[in-house]
Amino acid sequence: MILIDSLYINNSGGLRLLEYLVSSLQEHKIDFYLLADSRCLGKFDHCKYVKYMKPSLLRRRKFYKKNRDYSSVLCFGNIPAPIGMDCPVYTYFHNINLLTLKEARNLKEKVLMWLKREVFRFYKGNTDYWLVQTQVVKDELSYNLKEPVKKIKLLPFFELPLELKDLASSQHGSDYVFVSNYTGAKGHEKLLEAWSLLHEKGINRRLHLTVPFEIDHFIDKVAQAQKKGVNVINHGFVSFEKVMELYKLSRALVFPSHNESLGLGIIEGITAGCDVIGSDLPYIYAVCEPSEVFNPHSAESIAEAIIRYEKNSVASKLCVTNGIGDMIALLKKEN
Repeated sequence: MILIDSLYINNSGGLRLLEYLVSSLQEHKIDFYLLADSRCLGKFDHCKYVKYMKPSLLRRRKFYKKNRDYSSVLCFGNIPAPIGMDCPVYTYFHNINLLTLKEARNLKEKVLMWLKREVFRFYKGNTDYWLVQTQVVKDELSYNLKEPVKKIKLLPFFELPLELKDLASSQHGSDYVFVSNYTGAKGHEKLLEAWSLLHEKGINRRLHLTVPFEIDHFIDKVAQAQKKGVNVINHGFVSFEKVMELYKLSRALVFPSHNESLGLGIIEGITAGCDVIGSDLPYIYAVCEPSEVFNPHSAESIAEAIIRYEKNSVASKLCVTNGIGDMIALLKKEN
């Protein structure tokens, strides 16, 4: 039986990937034991073998010491196994910011991120392989944790619902969209500033955002921009059905993030028929051929990229494929 250790995975893209992996394993009738984060209580009750646990290094270590009889282990929450195992151990790493520390906003946050990185370093001898989504993450992991490249496998996987693919052949509107939660590294502030600059130049294309209303300081900035006539709408946290509606309204996805482990929103946007105008950074090119790029730290650069795209748009192209089959084969030791 396979152990899927998903402690510390409880929201956003990581949770969606976990749900997709679980459903794929069930579809292939593969027996697995899921160690799930207690913040996901009830979400995986459909699994035959599941244990919910509060995320704790000590509790996790005790679990592994009592449960060692597995054919393989997938540590899905970035942290390798806490002890050596008698079977292949794979660690899926999908938080590049914890490696680079570049997005720490203050000393306290930088120290906390550094401590988390040291946990990865401390346990790295307990994993046989690291699994990553892009070459960018592979390079950063090898550099920051001093791991040999032969120990790091490039294995992206992602779910693309048929409804998204159907959107590609439908008529799209002329709006722009950025489907993303808010963090300091996502670049929402500069994007909003860029839309204000475009408004000043008489360019008033509508921009759709999906920032939760609880992010008060940014929501206030949106309201201030709207009072000045800037054509931006924030929808708050939205359902997948609403996301599809926003893609259909839009001709392009604007992606000003400073760093991404994969960039699932980019993949979804292109699949839905939108172009991508994104940060001129390695993670973008690891996923797609964008229609336009910009400096994410410059509102002027973002605005200029939109103007260029309005004058002469070139279709974006995906550069990654879904490797869920390879993931399942690896866990079953078929490859």
